[in-house]
Amino acid sequence: MIGAQNAILDVARAMVTHATERQSVIAENIAHANTPNYKARDVASFEDVFTRGVSTEAEVDRAQAVKPNGNSVSLETQVLNLAQTRGQHEMGLALWEQTLTLYRTALGRN
Repeated sequence: MIGAQNAILDVARAMVTHATERQSVIAENIAHANTPNYKARDVASFEDVFTRGVSTEAEVDRAQAVKPNGNSVSLETQVLNLAQTRGQHEMGLALWEQTLTLYRTALGRN
């Protein structure tokens, strides 16, 4: 089967999976934007996960400032993270599609 052992498709799949997991964490952060003592979480970057084997488990984002009610969710930061993650997701899907187009072309199945 084409792509069963294809590094490019593996990277594309990993990118999309990582982006999906990060989008879920960001959505949870936004949902808890007003929850007292809620700490914003984030997932390690795709680069760290893919090249260094870092876990994709969401961890507390210690870079966020804590509000007086103990909440550390910054909606501005979450929206920025969401935009970056959407771009990563779209890149992974485009990489997948372009790789399959290359295979179809090589096989004469345009």
